[in-house]
Amino acid sequence: MMLDLERLRKIWTLVERGGSAGECAAAKDRVCAIAGRHGYVLEDIPVLLAGGNVHKAREVRERQQREKETQRQEAEEALAKKAALKAHRQALRDQTNEITGRYEGRLFHVMPDEHILVEAVQSYVLPGWRAGYDWSSSALEALRSALPLSKTLDDALAELNLWITLRDDRQFVRRAYRQASQDEDVMPEAVLKRMVILADLVQFELPINTIDDLMKRVSFQMDTRKGRQMSEAINLEAILRDLAAARQTHISETEELKTHIRETEAPEPPDPVQTTCPPKPRHNTATGRRKEIEAILASPDSQKMTLREIASLVGVSPATVLNIRRRMKRGRSI
Repeated sequence: MMLDLERLRKIWTLVERGGSAGECAAAKDRVCAIAGRHGYVLEDIPVLLAGGNVHKAREVRERQQREKETQRQEAEEALAKKAALKAHRQALRDQTNEITGRYEGRLFHVMPDEHILVEAVQSYVLPGWRAGYDWSSSALEALRSALPLSKTLDDALAELNLWITLRDDRQFVRRAYRQASQDEDVMPEAVLKRMVILADLVQFELPINTIDDLMKRVSFQMDTRKGRQMSEAINLEAILRDLAAARQTHISETEELKTHIRETEAPEPPDPVQTTCPPKPRHNTATGRRKEIEAILASPDSQKMTLREIASLVGVSPATVLNIRRRMKRGRSI
């Protein structure tokens, strides 16, 4: 059965020019029912009535829907990027304010220790603008002695971390204010050289005697190796030296502990029962055990012994010792 276009046109006229909303809705439902039996949808009816190509019209509508969906997604992504950028900038401002507040607004001022290090090597500055320093052995020694040099691994790491934190904070704030420069560091060259000295102390110069310090050294070397190349021979030599020192320390502590135990151990006082009554081999018969108990009770030292001690010595119960002692008293009274 073919689609009756004239009938469909009349009903569609009611949809477009109908009186009340109820009449339009009823006409639209009727149109959809008629067109649906032939595989058409509501959007196809104007094309059918105009004599157009329904399939092409559908392709156009689908393409337009895709374009609208793409535009909607792009608009949402643009809004999301804008919101993320705004949040990122706010996070930068917050972190920048936190850093500058931590230094009380003196982040880029020369710190006291910075001034000491710079003054210590001032005589080794090369002539010319931004010429740097003549890092001779005497200049390095002046830099090492300008501030007390760390004697332990923890102290060296603590000072190095202070300089690293200060440098990272300055670089972060400069980047946040878009003042970063690839040609200029935020730290004086003397401080950077001091950081290298401290890193060498941590990596292989300072001797260590504990496994914890050795683990800290190896961890630091692994982190440092990501940033610059280090000599594997120097690293392995330092690790082997530290392992030998830790082993020697463990041996020394063990020997000291053994000596302390030997010196503090006092000999136990001799057992009075064993002193006065040397232990005899236990008898396997009741008669033998009774005779042994009688011999102990007859000795003067039995007055200092309890029933439990005598019973333990012979291998009987305290009640057995008590019965034998009663019989011995009754026999003496007779």
